[in-house]
Amino acid sequence: MEPQVDKKHYFRKKYDDLSRFISYFYQVDLAQEYTPDKGKILEIGKGNGFFADYSSKLGYSVTTCDFDKNLSPDVVADIRSLPLPDNSFDSVTAFEVLEHIPFEEVPKALSELKRVSRKHVLISLPYRSAAFEFILKFPGIRTLFKKPFLDFLLRIPLRFGGIEVSGQHYWEIDCWKYSLGNLRKLLKNQFKIVREIKPAMNHYHYFFVLEKL
Repeated sequence: MEPQVDKKHYFRKKYDDLSRFISYFYQVDLAQEYTPDKGKILEIGKGNGFFADYSSKLGYSVTTCDFDKNLSPDVVADIRSLPLPDNSFDSVTAFEVLEHIPFEEVPKALSELKRVSRKHVLISLPYRSAAFEFILKFPGIRTLFKKPFLDFLLRIPLRFGGIEVSGQHYWEIDCWKYSLGNLRKLLKNQFKIVREIKPAMNHYHYFFVLEKL
């Protein structure tokens, strides 16, 4: 495989918009929650390096892996064949990565993520749909609901040409061929699904917290 985008792609204002930083929050927050203090994290898909840099400053030992050597990862490798020992990381992350390989090869990639992780694998994937979202926040909401806000999302299964136009993704979660239900079945072949998260104000990214069976 050849890199689907140039290195400059990750350093554009259009790329790092508000929704992207919302996704960064969930990436870092989940990694902290599911990685032992000062633990070892493997990040598949370095991108612009934000996750690795921020997590390292929090005290975690982060190893980056990417098949694009121009991004200067610690390990240059394909997610489907990782040159790393079994159980060598406390947690493994692959945020917005799996859609960049053909769907029929995703089980092999998941197997590799499972192999090198001691316990948890954290992934996010694009969810192809339109949606209406309503966020409610008011004084005392944390006391009443133990949450900073209430988020109501109505997802609408509309087709649009994102994949075909960009030429970057082989597949995305949708309401037809790659449904959320079918993806869950695929994940459950190798993992227990601990959590699913749809970030507020970024319904395009859908997160899974996975635990090795």
